[in-house]
Amino acid sequence: MQNTLALTRPQLAAKLQSTLMRPDVTRQQVAAHIEACAEHSFNAAMIPMADVPLARAILEGTKVKVATAICFGTGYESVAGKVALVDECRALGADEVDYGPNMSLFLSGEFDAFRDESAALVEAAGDMTLKAMLELHFIETTDEQKHAAQLLEEAGVPWIKNSSGGGPRPGQATPAAIQLLRAALKPETHIKASGGIKSHAGALELIRAGAELLGTSAALAILEGVEVGDTGY
Repeated sequence: MQNTLALTRPQLAAKLQSTLMRPDVTRQQVAAHIEACAEHSFNAAMIPMADVPLARAILEGTKVKVATAICFGTGYESVAGKVALVDECRALGADEVDYGPNMSLFLSGEFDAFRDESAALVEAAGDMTLKAMLELHFIETTDEQKHAAQLLEEAGVPWIKNSSGGGPRPGQATPAAIQLLRAALKPETHIKASGGIKSHAGALELIRAGAELLGTSAALAILEGVEVGDTGY
């Protein structure tokens, strides 16, 4: 892999899913965030599920996707509950949904149940893009990390992430984590990086490592080449 990577501003923007998922945001802040996503032609506006219709209206006529996340940071909801949430996301008009797998199932050695949960969500999603927020940092060994990713792939999940970037123990996106996923998965399975992506240089490192999309709350700063402090997910 080349050591250098040159991306134009539009090319980089097309890889950034600009995220605003804090629980304390106002509707006015969400609307401004969505409008900024349209202005800068980011890949997607990642916003709370309740704001999907708002994003759908603001982004009409643009190429920016409407993305949201469910089971964020825990993944403890029942399979039926998660299916219902996926169904509702589709009904609201989401283009993409990131979801938290039940990591407890994997950590408890219940591998079939871990895989089958995601298979049910893939079926429920239909043609809506589904991305699994695999919490790699919960898993001790690299072999086990690869196994978890491969179980999600076997379930038919088209996109796999290194973490949600949230919850009580937020995972960080690192080139090593992305390289591990890329080595474990088939070429047709896509990879999104999330967690602590705050700088232009760091974003390019993750793309070099194999990430096709980046989820970040610092998308504009990354686009401008400015490093920022912790602004949340």
